[in-house]
Amino acid sequence: MVENRNELSSFLSCCLQNDFPFFAYQLPKSGMIQIGVQTDQDLKDYQLLSDLEGENGFVFSPFDTESKHKSWFVRSDINLQASEIDSDSIQLLESYHPEKDEKLPADVSLESSHALYFNQISKMINDLKQFKLEKVILSRIQILEGMGMDCAVESFLKLSESYDSAFVFLVSIPKVGTWIGASPETLLSSKNNTVETVALAGTQKLAGRIADQIKWEQKEVHEQALVSSYIENVFRNYNLTKYKRTGPVTSLAGNVVHLKTTYLLPSGMNFHQLSNLVQDLHPTPAVCGLPKNKALELIREIEEHDREYYAGYLGPIESNGSISLFVNLRSMKVLENQMALFVGGGITSDSIPEKEWEETCLKAQTLLNVIRS
Repeated sequence: MVENRNELSSFLSCCLQNDFPFFAYQLPKSGMIQIGVQTDQDLKDYQLLSDLEGENGFVFSPFDTESKHKSWFVRSDINLQASEIDSDSIQLLESYHPEKDEKLPADVSLESSHALYFNQISKMINDLKQFKLEKVILSRIQILEGMGMDCAVESFLKLSESYDSAFVFLVSIPKVGTWIGASPETLLSSKNNTVETVALAGTQKLAGRIADQIKWEQKEVHEQALVSSYIENVFRNYNLTKYKRTGPVTSLAGNVVHLKTTYLLPSGMNFHQLSNLVQDLHPTPAVCGLPKNKALELIREIEEHDREYYAGYLGPIESNGSISLFVNLRSMKVLENQMALFVGGGITSDSIPEKEWEETCLKAQTLLNVIRS
């Protein structure tokens, strides 16, 4: 826990109340919260990550980059570590006067009932068999009433204190939305001459067991292998053959575990090449499915809600070319008087609907156990 928790909370609350575009995050295993604030509302959207070469700030991209939702870049005009925040920091923030946006996003009402989810998963399984798809991700929304914007900062701080191995974030962009989460999945990280990505799939409840003793069913092993195969195919397209593969291993993420394979590559890639790699990796089979284009079509057809930025990607970029991008998972959109918690799971032709529902409930508990404590 940071020593100046009260000052940090006040600073982040001031950002929210005054409609600053801002971000706060804690990288995995860093134990340090970094904050960036854009002091005006002159927001920049982008098509390709390479459009942002030489910039310092934070990117926020949707799941479906062909949808109405844009990819946004938030500048870090004010850039602070949490430990640096004091009363002077808050006074500095208050000296800026961004245009206040009185209209909060409308409350999401498309909560996925048990019955709706079962109808969707049944249709998805039939289509998987008919069109010979390997896997498609079905997501749903759980509405948390009575937990809205007033709870956002405290929820973020609780997550940062509880999930040291996750990418914990709070990002707010006026007229776009406010999101918090604790993502277990790296999309692409490049720093210290090393590029990293992961293949993550499969979910089980830890339930007091030791992670190394978890046994995985064939369906889960196969799901994770599909993600690994996809990533390795992308590497081959770029003639990236010299990489270190570790896993799959059982990886802890709060009260659940996943199967994870980590890939490390010697960098040698410029920002433009990294941008192309991000474009080809996103969305991975872990959040979309395989084949990717067919899976995306099925998601657009079957899911009644708008994923928006859930299962998109987000994270800091630096002018020196370093990037730390994560998949927007285990996350919630914060609304005025409620939070919309997004969860999903991989569906294959042999999926059992009740088991898939239970898996999404497990993932939801990763956040709920902390923010309701």
